[in-house]
Amino acid sequence: MGDAAGARICAPTPSNPSGSPGASSSDRSRVALPERGWRAVSQQPHWYRSWVWRGGRRSDVVTARGVAVEALADWRLEAMADDVELCVSELVTNALVHARCPGVPSAVPVVSLGLRYFPASCVLVEVSDCDPCPPLLPAPGPEGEPPDTLELLGGRGLLIVRDLADSTWWQRELGGGKSVCASLATSRYLDSGESGDD
Repeated sequence: MGDAAGARICAPTPSNPSGSPGASSSDRSRVALPERGWRAVSQQPHWYRSWVWRGGRRSDVVTARGVAVEALADWRLEAMADDVELCVSELVTNALVHARCPGVPSAVPVVSLGLRYFPASCVLVEVSDCDPCPPLLPAPGPEGEPPDTLELLGGRGLLIVRDLADSTWWQRELGGGKSVCASLATSRYLDSGESGDD
């Protein structure tokens, strides 16, 4: 894939605008992840692995982590396994715990995991659910200080993902719901002579 396309998908996350659309006006202690359209970039040549499941069992997170580790091994990207596995774990947990399907209060959440490897560029972790609301991060404290410990109880996983990944964002899905994405540049993990399974 071209360098320009790779640069777009792995570009650093833009700053969060205050009062992001979709965030609850009653929750002033949270800010939404930035929303970004990336479908055109996802059409670039890449390797892809996906998994879909229904339910909220602890074993679902273990399964998701296993899918990620297996995919990275197939792509010869074992050096990225720890960080990608943690991003997968946090995003899938977040979807299973917080996703609510509009109009179906008791619906069992359907969550999908997508892993995309853009050779010589990045690995993209993509977790989708039926809830159209943006994922929320704790708002920073005064003058950029870390949020209060109590505020971290909601959104802590997203903070971990944001710190691990080079870029994090979300996107509304055409059929409803959303996808939360994190991209990790392969250059941070591979020697200059390595490129994974390309």
